[in-house]
Amino acid sequence: MTDLLKDIWYFACLSAELKPGKMERRFYCGVPVVIGRDAKGSVFALRDVCPHRAAPLSAGRQVEEGGETALECPYHGWRMKTSDGVCAKIPALSETSTFPVSNMKTARFPLHEEKGTVWIYMPADLKRFDGAPVIAPPQLATAVGDAPKMVVTVPAKGPYDEAVIGLVDPAHTPFVHQQWFWRNPAEASEKVKDYEPTARGFRMKAHPPSKNGRAYRIIGGNPTTEIEFELPGLRYETIRNEKHTILSFTAITPTKDGESVINHLVWWDMALLTIARPFFMPLARTFLSQDGKILSQQAENIEREQPAMMYVDDPDMLAKWYLKLKREWTEAREQGRDFVNTLEPAQLRWRT
Repeated sequence: MTDLLKDIWYFACLSAELKPGKMERRFYCGVPVVIGRDAKGSVFALRDVCPHRAAPLSAGRQVEEGGETALECPYHGWRMKTSDGVCAKIPALSETSTFPVSNMKTARFPLHEEKGTVWIYMPADLKRFDGAPVIAPPQLATAVGDAPKMVVTVPAKGPYDEAVIGLVDPAHTPFVHQQWFWRNPAEASEKVKDYEPTARGFRMKAHPPSKNGRAYRIIGGNPTTEIEFELPGLRYETIRNEKHTILSFTAITPTKDGESVINHLVWWDMALLTIARPFFMPLARTFLSQDGKILSQQAENIEREQPAMMYVDDPDMLAKWYLKLKREWTEAREQGRDFVNTLEPAQLRWRT
């Protein structure tokens, strides 16, 4: 997973998944991480590898050491502080030992908690990382309420780039998502959309939803939709009418090699949607599962054939923009300079 973006924030999990006093082992960008919440409610994330003999800290327990929360390794009891990953105690050492206990440590990952979500910062070099992220975490500015009202999570296999390209690809939806509430290929019509660059991505400017997008009709009024993409793999769709706001947010998080998780979260302030949630949940699961299925089918051919991928005119322009932004981010970090978004405002046309 060496081509994944680093020195950047990834969606980690829901706040509700981290219970006080509990922790678990997960993988982010191929790295084993013990993520949890201490008894006081603070979230933490450490590399899930004890520096002594590589036992997973997640298999141990949370303890208090010197007034701080620490993770006790299940193998030899080394205690690693959740605040900075520094070892606070090695039980086997004699009282007369001068061994530099505090020189032993495991990497700590910065976390950010907001609107019912938890974000993890993945540095490029764990050994040299000083604990200070180079950028602020993503903002869920249009999310209404304290936590998402609908959450759907599905696994995806295959190259991470292909999963992200599927996130921004406008042409696949009527073919992959052939459902009664979505667009039928036979109803394809000409689309003309205006785009502008953002700090770390691009935005489709606010516009009335497509008339052949049935899902938008339940909102009523005169809705507009604005869609934004942000590195590393985040999609925000904000739908508004005269009274209400809906944020449909999707984040793709790389886990182990060749595997990712597609997380879809929705915030709203419409009572009707809350009432209809049991009806929409299975539809949303089906919708995302279709994305996961086509990615897995595609991945088999990519692995076996290693084909050159094609990008055709405006329908694939967003994919090309993503790859260009990714290259610029990587080069900027390697050269020790600020990221520069070189995209220009553009009008794109396609049929869907």
